[in-house]
Amino acid sequence: MNKQNQAKRAVLYARKSTESEDKQVQSIDDQIRIMKEIAKDEGLQIVEILSEAKSAKEPNVRVKFGEMMKNVSDGKYNVILTWDTSRLSRNAKDGGDLQWLLDSGVLSGIRTHEKWYRENDELLFSIENSMNSRFVKELKAKVKRGMYSKADKGDFPGCPPIGYLNDRIEKKIIKDPATWDKVSMLWRKALTGTYTVAELTRIADEELRIRKPLKKRSGGGALCHNAVRGILTNPFYAGKLRWAKTIYNGNHPAMITEDEFEHMQEILKPHHASRPQKEPYQFLLRGMLTCTECGYAIVTERKFKKLKDGTIREHRYCHCCDKNPHERCKNRSIYIREEELIKQIKDELSKYTIDEDFFRLAVEALAEEDDIEVAKQNDEIAKYNRLIAQKKNELDGLRRSVYRGIITDNAFFLSEQESLEKDIVVLEHERDKVLTVAHDWRETATDIFMFARYAKEDFDSDDWEKKRAVIKRLGADLKLSGRTIQFTPIKYLVPIEKTYPELKEKYNLARTDLQQMKKDLKEDLISEWYTR
Repeated sequence: MNKQNQAKRAVLYARKSTESEDKQVQSIDDQIRIMKEIAKDEGLQIVEILSEAKSAKEPNVRVKFGEMMKNVSDGKYNVILTWDTSRLSRNAKDGGDLQWLLDSGVLSGIRTHEKWYRENDELLFSIENSMNSRFVKELKAKVKRGMYSKADKGDFPGCPPIGYLNDRIEKKIIKDPATWDKVSMLWRKALTGTYTVAELTRIADEELRIRKPLKKRSGGGALCHNAVRGILTNPFYAGKLRWAKTIYNGNHPAMITEDEFEHMQEILKPHHASRPQKEPYQFLLRGMLTCTECGYAIVTERKFKKLKDGTIREHRYCHCCDKNPHERCKNRSIYIREEELIKQIKDELSKYTIDEDFFRLAVEALAEEDDIEVAKQNDEIAKYNRLIAQKKNELDGLRRSVYRGIITDNAFFLSEQESLEKDIVVLEHERDKVLTVAHDWRETATDIFMFARYAKEDFDSDDWEKKRAVIKRLGADLKLSGRTIQFTPIKYLVPIEKTYPELKEKYNLARTDLQQMKKDLKEDLISEWYTR
């Protein structure tokens, strides 16, 4: 075979972006038909026709594309026929491989329905490949933004759970007449609290005959254990929707009330059994402390002592569980009463407790400081937005210079483009960080002062859950060394412990001049607390 005929051997590659049969059905056939006509006009001999329905945004996932690239390298053909360069690649790696084949002469040309790309057109091909890759990134960002916007409006951006249907005409989620009543009955049985999840799974299969929704390659089977648990923990059935770890109010019909959903979560707690039981023992410090010697949990147990008058007195003792399989814990025989540890917690709380007057002034100082921070934040964001716009204009100018032929050095263009894109990403990250820091600062400040004001009152109350919440907030890592709790307080509480006595004394001396007091308080808080 002579070189002229060999140079005309071509492969026709066609691709569509989805594997779904109901989308772009004629896309591949149209591509092949049009490119065959172009091949005939150009005098190209089509050696092979390859087609597939795969996305090109990720490398090494298209089987036919990989086969084509291998055959090009082996010399089976040296011309590629394709509808558009975006059919070949939407990622930098595949585009770079194609550009290398053009540069090295292994591939003599790429023919699209519009034009040729030959060895001396590698710069133009590189630009178009970069634009194809950029298109995928921008499309991904737009889709993600659209999904967040949809969720924020109360519409679920995805397939609804079993019991619901997507109404494609009205563009809303409605009740599924085939499964709504069945799933509703499953919820009613679950809310009684007399069934385990395993029993509910059997009921869903054998009695209610609930089946997974039919899809192209899956569905139609019975619900598994995890699927039933997923139904019982999904706030969607209470009229809410969870998207990206955030709960939104949904526009779809609710199957149960919010109170019923919360009740179901209580039922699903690990201590819940299949039948109503006696109230479990509520040990205040259960799971809150670890041993300093072995690192294992401090447990609580009840001891009973019969008194001379015949009454029985209960005592609760805390001690190391001594569960280390390799070594006995030195503290295993040290027992301490629960009430003694509670007294230590109260003493620790008193270090961070502030009174109502101080709390009120601190909140006012916070508000004034927040106004200043918001102004600074807006200035910072405006600065970053200007810099980002400037970099984007430079990038657009760079690309226009290539199209106009002002820049012909491909390596220079790619280097400058990469540098500008990195600068834009860094600036956007810094801008977002300004927003996050300002928001977190105010939330943290308010939260800490609320804790310092009301934690002791909550701990002294009769509410068992409030008491445990205070203990969890008090120390990031609570350990028991012998009979003494070692506290590692949250870093934001430390300045309150150090500065509150002095500030309180200032307050007592300046009761007649609240403005001066607030000024002193604000200055001390900023220097001692905000800077941390």
